[in-house]
Amino acid sequence: MKYRYIILLVLLTPSILIAQIINIDRENSQDSITKRWEISTLIDFSSDKQVKDLLDLSLKSSLLMKYSNKYAINFIVNNDIVLDGKSTIQNEGMLHLRYRDLDSRKVSSEVYLQYQWNGAWGMISRYVMGSNVRYRIFDETSTDLYAGLGLFYENERWNWEGVEPDITPVDAGEETRQVFRLNNYWKTSKKLSDFADIAAITYFQFPFNQNFLKPRWYFEVNTYFKASKHLNLVIHWDHVLDFAPLMPIDHFYYSYSTGLQLNF
Repeated sequence: MKYRYIILLVLLTPSILIAQIINIDRENSQDSITKRWEISTLIDFSSDKQVKDLLDLSLKSSLLMKYSNKYAINFIVNNDIVLDGKSTIQNEGMLHLRYRDLDSRKVSSEVYLQYQWNGAWGMISRYVMGSNVRYRIFDETSTDLYAGLGLFYENERWNWEGVEPDITPVDAGEETRQVFRLNNYWKTSKKLSDFADIAAITYFQFPFNQNFLKPRWYFEVNTYFKASKHLNLVIHWDHVLDFAPLMPIDHFYYSYSTGLQLNF
């Protein structure tokens, strides 16, 4: 009976199911240690008839392929698109590929590639390529804490779609930026019970230019409630604070969502 209430809560709660980072390592996922493959998917679709048909489709999917050396390849797809008739109100997403340790080593390395876009912000594309050294501070039965330090290269293309019209130049064109950034992150997770756990990660990204002391700060936290063996209720929050954005847009953006996550 309690699972019915959980599902009803999710169906009645608005969802914005898009973020930069997903699939944070959790403390309640020990039953999946022996699996070679792990697939996690969260989909939300809605259609409303207004003046035009309003369609909202959100997808979060993660594929984890494990190897005998206790490393894994993690492929992540995020996309959120909102259509009002033939007009696109929102189109944002990310493709992320990472090769990393499965928390089996005190010190390990990881490499990653990422492609990202966000029409509402005016981000045409962002390419990221980098690597980190990951350090296990502690990993106990129900709690862990990890830190990472690394370097990545970032290539961005922007237009003026996300800028207020009154400050947009008449001859506005595309803007680009190529920069290396120092990357520092902290990740923790906590098992609250056999049916609930929480995981959080925060990133600090310092550009190697005149704005080094104006980093980008990203934070994400997910709370998972186990409804069944393959089904979780997920409550998600993330935000990004960029002290030196390429375009004159807002410095702070956030996203809150709830949804059902399928795990296989």
